[in-house]
Amino acid sequence: MRTGLPVEDHQWGRAEPHSFFDDCAIPGNLIGALDAYAAAECVWENTGLPTATGIDEVKGLMQGFIDGYNLQAIIVELLGIAVSGDQVLTERIDHLDDESGNRIASLPVAGTLEVRGGKIVAWRDYFDPRPLLPEG
Repeated sequence: MRTGLPVEDHQWGRAEPHSFFDDCAIPGNLIGALDAYAAAECVWENTGLPTATGIDEVKGLMQGFIDGYNLQAIIVELLGIAVSGDQVLTERIDHLDDESGNRIASLPVAGTLEVRGGKIVAWRDYFDPRPLLPEG
């Protein structure tokens, strides 16, 4: 499919999102994955949850998930991917595992990674957050 953009304008190909998601699957490496792939000005938006602006807030939000759910890894089952310019669109299932390797939740997600200079500047995920809410 022709996008109208020269190939050299593409910041990421199909391999880089796999590397980012693979790093998120390493137990205890969620913050490390953000350090490696997210830009200082990164914005992380999740449907129905607070938006984090800047790497410190992004890491703070992730740390909140780590602390609140004993989250240690996100195993991404990538169902589809499309790259156009600086946009990487994904359809995936995010499997959230705790420190014991138990599955916290499996969330169907449609997401967008916006990339500049080889780093994620915007990360938007669209999913139903109800499995993460306390029961009651």
